This record gives sequence, structure tokens and C-alpha cells, in this order.
Amino acid sequence: MGLVDYVRVVRRRWGVVVVALLLGLLGSIGYLQTAPVTYTASSSVYVSMATGTSVNDSYQGGLAAQQRVRSYLELATSTKVLDRVIGQLGLRGSAEELRQRVTVASPPATAMLRVTVTAPSAAGARNLADEVVAQFRALVDELETIESTAAPAARVAVVDRAELPGAPSSPQSSRIVMIGILAGLLLGGGGALLLERLDRRVRSQPELAELVPVLGTVALDGPGTEADLRQVRARLVKDVAGSRVKTAMLTSFSKNSEPALAVGLARSLADAGRHVLLIDADTTRKGSTGLMPENNGAGLVDMLRGGRSAAEGVLSWSDRGIWVIPLGAADHGMSDLLASEQFDKLLAELENMFDDVLIDVAPVLAAADALTVGPRCGRTIGIAELGHTTSGEVNGAVAALATVGASRPQTIAIAARGGWAERLTGGLRR
Repeated sequence: MGLVDYVRVVRRRWGVVVVALLLGLLGSIGYLQTAPVTYTASSSVYVSMATGTSVNDSYQGGLAAQQRVRSYLELATSTKVLDRVIGQLGLRGSAEELRQRVTVASPPATAMLRVTVTAPSAAGARNLADEVVAQFRALVDELETIESTAAPAARVAVVDRAELPGAPSSPQSSRIVMIGILAGLLLGGGGALLLERLDRRVRSQPELAELVPVLGTVALDGPGTEADLRQVRARLVKDVAGSRVKTAMLTSFSKNSEPALAVGLARSLADAGRHVLLIDADTTRKGSTGLMPENNGAGLVDMLRGGRSAAEGVLSWSDRGIWVIPLGAADHGMSDLLASEQFDKLLAELENMFDDVLIDVAPVLAAADALTVGPRCGRTIGIAELGHTTSGEVNGAVAALATVGASRPQTIAIAARGGWAERLTGGLRR
């Protein structure tokens, strides 16, 4: 995947990224609310040796002091020093616990020591740093004094006393919040990529065209619906020009019927001066009958059972400029009627009466009607809603139609109609 692909994934799944970002931010804030607050204070000391007054003595004393500093690093955090600090300040806990809060460091090639301590309060940190230095100095004086009447061989002088910390050293709020934000972004980006890998929904016309021929994309209930249908109509008329193909079956590749598209396509063909008939053969009762005007005439079921002629069952839908045959009183035996010779005879009569006969049947995955009607029609038109229909559904429908000898489907894509919730989640639902 290139940069453009990653940007496209983030734009498509921005809801996942935002949710993960909020979780990371809230997690960091929650951690800050529970994390213990600590303050840090430091004090610097200088180690010197008792030497003569010559330049050589001073040089040798400096080298000796640097060597002493190596030992003093351990001495400053020794149990003896820390036990004295605990007793002097009345602290709770052991020397080992206190050692975790005391750090001693020395810059290379210097005779300086820096004692750093942490405590739950600012005053506590300053007092603890001063007391560690005081007890350390006292211990050095004891160890470096050879005779009780003589001066110590080494001295530890305070250079910088510990100051009262102005702000906590831990937790570092801005740093933790930034870590939470970065973690949220990484989690959201990874989640978006994972969902993109797992999601098999077809989202664009080029993706759909890789699976099956596409006649065009229609944005239903939008301002450009009629223009989209005209483009589909132009391709349909061009494909059938000079041929005797009149009957076309419309079926959805997903689990939802699309009667509005069937009605719209029939009307668009009629607007071009063609004599068009739309038949509702959707046995799930979710077909185009619900959009047709109310009538007391016979439906498709009644025509097939009663042996009525085509002329007796065809109704005029003047507002749309088309002719229609509603479903009628469908029951569990409707599918058997679509497989009967009576249906074949009816189609033959209707082909002689109209330029185009569109049969609106149930989705391939919802009923067997498309497999029954498909071989009886000159062409098959599949319907796939972008952003909802999966590649598996398209491939499954094409394979199922091929097994019964139906013509290879041409597809009309319906532009995605997801609401704000769908856009927010980026299509988590499969």
C-alpha cells in the first residue's frame, strides 16, 4: 500500500481513529489521576583532599579527590547513611526502600557529587536531600579522620543546597498525555488497517467492475438520480440495439430488494419513447408493488393461476409513463408458478406487446426466484449497493446464476446511503 492508500483508509475509517484517539487520551488522563505525585530535589557537594601548598601538591590532591569520588558514590547511599537519615527525620520504612528514592552521580573527571532524592512533597524532598548530604558528610569525616586530633584527609563541602521544588517531577502530565495521544493514533491506525483487511464490502464502481461488468452508478433519492439513470439507459439501449433481447431480470446481490431502482429504470426507458412493462415477481413481498398505485385488478399470481391473458393483467401507471403488473396475492406456492409453462407463455405474449419487459425479482441470496426466472430472460441486471454489498455476495450471486444458465449479469451500482452512524464507525458492521 502506498501513502495515498493509507490516507484513503484513514478517511474511510476516521471514526475508528477518533475513537481510539479518545481512548488513548482518556487513558492517559485516568493514569494521571491515579499516579502518585513526587517531587525531586538535588544538592551538589565538592570533594577535596588535604594537601600542601605547592602546585604539584594541588594537582596530586585533585587526582586523589577524583579517585575518592568513585568510592563516595556507593558511600552516599550506604545503609549506614540511610539509617541515620531515617532516624534523624523519623521516616518509616527500611534503608533499602529509601535507597530507591536516592540517586548519586558524578560528572566524569570531576570531584563533584550530585545527590538527587524524590519525595511525596516539595518540602519533604528538600529536607531529605539536605539530610542525606549532612549524614554523608558526617560519615566521610569519620572515615577520613586518622587521629582524633587531626583534620580529615578528605573534605566534602556543600556547593548547592537543595531548593524547594516548584512543581512535581512526576507524573509528567504533558508527556503522558502525548504518549496517550500517540498510542491512540497508533491503535486507531492499526485498527483501521485491520478492519480494511477484513472488510470485503465493495465501495466503489472500479472495485465492482473487477468482479462483474458495470452499467453505471445511481445515487437513489438524490438530485442526480435521473441523470445517473439516463447513463445506465444509454448503455442498456446500446447493448440491445439490433438484437431481439427484450426481457431483463433485475435482482439484488445483497439481501435487500431495491424496488425504487427497478421503477426508476423503467421510467427512464419510457422517457426515451420506449414501451416499457415492469413486473413485480419478488416473492419476499418487498418488490415494486409497494410503489405502484393501488388497484383492484389481478396481479401476477392471479394471472398465472387463472390462465388470464397478458392484456387482462397489465395496468397503466400514467404518472410514470409505464405499464405494470403487480405481484398480487402471493403465497408459498408463488415460486412454483414462476417455474411453470404458464409463466413462459405469459412472457412470450408480453414480449410481443412491449419494447422492454423488466422483471423485478427477490435478491439472489434471499430466494430462489432469480435462479428460476434468470434463464427465461434475455439479460440479467444485478444491483449492488456500494459500501454494503460484499465481494463474496457478488461472486456468490454470479456463480449461482451461472449454474442455471442465466446470462452473465451486468450490474448497476447504488451509491452508498450510510447515515452519520455508518460514517462515524467507518463501516464496522459487515
